[in-house]
Amino acid sequence: MVRPTDGNEPSEQSDHPDLTGIAGEMRAEWRAEQDVAAADAAAQWRHSRGVEDWLRDRMHAGDRVAVVVATREFVGVIEEVGADLVALRCASGRVEIHVCAQIPIAFEIVEHARSGGTRAGACREFRDAMLARDEQPGIRVGTAHHPEGIDGQLLVARDFVTIVRRSGAETIIPIAQVAWAAPELR
Repeated sequence: MVRPTDGNEPSEQSDHPDLTGIAGEMRAEWRAEQDVAAADAAAQWRHSRGVEDWLRDRMHAGDRVAVVVATREFVGVIEEVGADLVALRCASGRVEIHVCAQIPIAFEIVEHARSGGTRAGACREFRDAMLARDEQPGIRVGTAHHPEGIDGQLLVARDFVTIVRRSGAETIIPIAQVAWAAPELR
């Protein structure tokens, strides 16, 4: 009875001059097929990933990233990722950034971490992060029209925010157009 082998065990047939070359060719063909299958699997994985996946990987690794949103750049470590939210811990404090099609945005790894990183907690959305800042004075809110931000007290409604400036002037912005929110720079 012949027992199955993977082609790597010595046998009486491996000494046969006609079979030695064939066995090597079969092993090389099998390795090539495995390399193609692994490359296909890696490509399929890469093609299935979204921005949220990439951001979560950076958060887990603890990498420092730069985010350019509405022409404003923030650099820090990612603290939170949601479906339309990325929160960075920057030198000036925590910045919540709106990740959506209406807001121009780009990401860059500034420094790969050698250790650290955090795991995701609750997976909030951008509006939830705005609600956490509701009625807070000293907030700066950036938009595509005001990339440097508008300072004041933040009031959050269902689909818009109001920034009440020190002068009492109120600016109303649809949440879909809010690019970022952070503590007011002093």
